[in-house]
Amino acid sequence: MTVLIVLAGLVLSHYFTAVGRWRNFDWLLWPVHETRQRFPEQPGLVLAVLILTVVIASALAAWLMTALLGLAGWALLALVVFIYTLGPRDLDRDIQRMLDEPGHADSREAAASLGLESDAGASEAAAAVLHGARSRWFAILFWFTFLGIPGALLYRLCQKAMQIDDLKAAELDWLARLRWVLEWPVLVLMTLATGLVTDLDRVVQAWKRYHAERPWWFFAPGILDAVATALIDTETDRADGLRRGHQLAWRMLVLWLVVMSLMLIAGWLV
Repeated sequence: MTVLIVLAGLVLSHYFTAVGRWRNFDWLLWPVHETRQRFPEQPGLVLAVLILTVVIASALAAWLMTALLGLAGWALLALVVFIYTLGPRDLDRDIQRMLDEPGHADSREAAASLGLESDAGASEAAAAVLHGARSRWFAILFWFTFLGIPGALLYRLCQKAMQIDDLKAAELDWLARLRWVLEWPVLVLMTLATGLVTDLDRVVQAWKRYHAERPWWFFAPGILDAVATALIDTETDRADGLRRGHQLAWRMLVLWLVVMSLMLIAGWLV
């Protein structure tokens, strides 16, 4: 069931781009905003309220849909939540815009959404694509598979909460800790998958250089920059870096889906 929901969600999200208009999380972040206003001196409450909101919203929605439609209702809800938490922008279309019309306003908007500068080189472009795939695809895919509806919602709401304009440093610190925990296994699996679908020796060397002054177990988004630098030829241009990064992201996605299918066949996944 999980694999089918993931496949259907990825296809629907890609071909029906209108769903992006509905990816507004302000209503789910309302308890966080209220808590910040009422208890400004308790930054840790932001994290507690965020987690509580996810648990309550997920439980109520699952109970309602199951009561109305049974197992089919839960599957429909899971599909909707998976699509809802993907993105919010389509990675494939953003990359295609940047390649086809690099000077167009849409292309600049796509680059800005990936944090990609206009003078970025090939490795920086590839790394930006990998970072986009991490937040738009792989983190949602991992936590939806691992925790279901609450997992996908928790990651996306944590990311959105960190983008609140007037967020205080202490509040941001609490949310950043949660996001680090949520992204740690994703980065580990992305690094491993990168080695399996490309040059394992180069990836291992990049991992060793990255951890030269860090504990071996420490993984942060910077590992993707190190891997991209090791894999992408510096003599190539930004466009080639975008293509290479996109191809690498898709290879990793296919590998993840194959592993999930094998887990389903083995009975480790439902």
